[in-house]
Amino acid sequence: MTVVSETSDTARVEALWFTYGHDPDSGYYDVFERTAFVLVKRHDEWRLHSEEDLGYE
Repeated sequence: MTVVSETSDTARVEALWFTYGHDPDSGYYDVFERTAFVLVKRHDEWRLHSEEDLGYE
């Protein structure tokens, strides 16, 4: 996970993880998936505000 930007009440982080599976048409696959999360600070706690799929590598 990488913090991309941060203010006193919001933060955007990006995560990269390995995933794998099987598709009936194309067979087995393995990829790195990227997702960004926007967090907001409420009452001294960080909460998820939104999530964005950034695609595969």
